[in-house]
Amino acid sequence: MNKKFFKKYLSGYETYFSNRLDDVDRIFVNLNRLLDYKKLNKIDKNCKLLDLGSGDGSFAEICRKKNIKVNCIDGSQGINFEKDKLNFDDNTFDFVIFNSVIEHLYSPNNILNEVNRILKNEGILITITPNFEYAYKKFYDDPTHVHPYTPKSLNKILNMHGFLKTYLFPNLINKPKFMWDTPLKFYLASIIPFRNHTFKNLRIPNFLRGKSTSMIAISIK
Repeated sequence: MNKKFFKKYLSGYETYFSNRLDDVDRIFVNLNRLLDYKKLNKIDKNCKLLDLGSGDGSFAEICRKKNIKVNCIDGSQGINFEKDKLNFDDNTFDFVIFNSVIEHLYSPNNILNEVNRILKNEGILITITPNFEYAYKKFYDDPTHVHPYTPKSLNKILNMHGFLKTYLFPNLINKPKFMWDTPLKFYLASIIPFRNHTFKNLRIPNFLRGKSTSMIAISIK
């Protein structure tokens, strides 16, 4: 992706709350809630993290503000995730964040092998991507989307590349914890009537906020 195209693509980022950093900080807090829910290590100043496909760098900026050691790599920097090796030693990172990237790759085989290589034992890969079962109407509205995933297909591709334990959740922000594991959780996430940013100045109960058609996979090496 050349720099001119990348700049135009970033300009299309939607802001859900007061600004982009506020959005990303909420994502950060939500990821730690999920990790804590599954009794896994949280993202904190004691860990080393790679933001893989870092986009505008907002997630890394939030991490730095929290004194977390973070590295960033993005396709706009000239690296090809489908072919190139990552310039890191084996067993380097505690976490790799793979947010809204895998759906842009024709084949994730190379990059998932590389992620497995650079993660420490029991390191965690966090993948966020649209859930095609509920995002199919708008998935290809983004012309850079090339490969859709369902919960089953995402779990299988991660398993094939050495991530033998993966937890899958709907990508809901600030919701009751029971919604992460309830039956039909992805369906329920897709029909909650208000997104977090809709009527955000009105007193809509948090339980009703957050309609989502994307998913989060937490995978352990």
